[in-house]
Amino acid sequence: MFSLKERIGWLPAEIWPVTIANMLVAISTTMAFSISPFYITAVLGISMFSMGAMEGFTEGLSQISKLFSGISSDYSRKKKPTLIFGVLMTALSKPFFILAAGVGGVMTSKILERMSNGVIATPRDAYVADISTRDTRGACYGIMMTGKTVGCIIGPFLVSFLTLFTENYRVLLWIGLIPCLVAVILLWKGMNEEVSGTQINLPLKTQESRLSLKDIAKLPLNYWSLLITSSLFMFARFSDGFLALRLKELGAPTWLCMATIGIFNAISALCCYPIGRLSDKIDRSKLLYFSYITLLLSNVCFIFATDLWLGLVGVLLWGAQRGSSQILFTAIVADESPKRILGTAIGLFYIVIGVMSLLAGAVCGWFADGALAWSFVFGASVSTLATISLALRNRFFNRPTPVSETPVVGQGETLEKMIA
Repeated sequence: MFSLKERIGWLPAEIWPVTIANMLVAISTTMAFSISPFYITAVLGISMFSMGAMEGFTEGLSQISKLFSGISSDYSRKKKPTLIFGVLMTALSKPFFILAAGVGGVMTSKILERMSNGVIATPRDAYVADISTRDTRGACYGIMMTGKTVGCIIGPFLVSFLTLFTENYRVLLWIGLIPCLVAVILLWKGMNEEVSGTQINLPLKTQESRLSLKDIAKLPLNYWSLLITSSLFMFARFSDGFLALRLKELGAPTWLCMATIGIFNAISALCCYPIGRLSDKIDRSKLLYFSYITLLLSNVCFIFATDLWLGLVGVLLWGAQRGSSQILFTAIVADESPKRILGTAIGLFYIVIGVMSLLAGAVCGWFADGALAWSFVFGASVSTLATISLALRNRFFNRPTPVSETPVVGQGETLEKMIA
């Protein structure tokens, strides 16, 4: 067991403004997310088909924006402006949504909101990599993701509490704008890039020569092999909504189905820091087995569940894999990527796993039209393949990087060398 001082006191002070801001943005976003289905259909009268089409289109834009925000932060050598811009986009999306009179206004709001999520994610994760060392990186990501997950829990419950006083959706959405504005102020005042060591005061021409698309081919094989196995993992991890639908099939009351996301987010929050801290002590790639196996077991629980209890075990396991996988994936990407293209490497990672998530949702939706349990059979099958791919990656392609070093272009084996 670690002492309280070891667990918290040694972390860089710069992690706290980002963590709290991350939580505030999550509160604002989940408040709007909890209200939007009712607001869109009941107040604006938009069809369910239109709502679904908008969600799919804007989610795709979110993944694309993660790559471009990473390239932007690498080019400028500054994460703070891009990150604050992303939070401002989130804040700006709220008035568009509140004042919308039809599909056009809602679509504009959704585009801003989902693209802002992409703009925020990459520079945020790259900044955390900058302020941490290899032996504290997992814990830093764990703390940051704990803040986000706690925000995802607070948001829906806060909306539920506020509905005791008013059911005016527009009023609730205006209240949801407040956390975003506080997050902007917190990042502006509390985020310090000087500590990262990447804020190099070089002429623009010199900076341009340091950033090239050719550097992507020079990323280590560790990175590319992780990209392959994580793509399979995300293909097995479909929409969280299928969990609630499966619980409903098993006889869960409506309130429990509605609480499903809150339950696995709570488990995810409990896992984030311990898994992140543990990954600083042992090989992160080996710790990934925990995420892969819990995903497989969760699918198995939902396949064979004949009563509610086994279904709830599946929900708990689902939360465990969500809380551990993103931290470990992001930390490994940060470990293996050259600092000068760190944002680009993270953005590329996000866009690939984002596309796989969208494909997983489409395939599982097709299976669910026949029988919901077949979605989980698909998930279990692909997660088995993903676990095998992880074992192969760890056996043949995982080359540990020295703890004191962050990889630089040209160090060790690269994709470019293999192609040559």
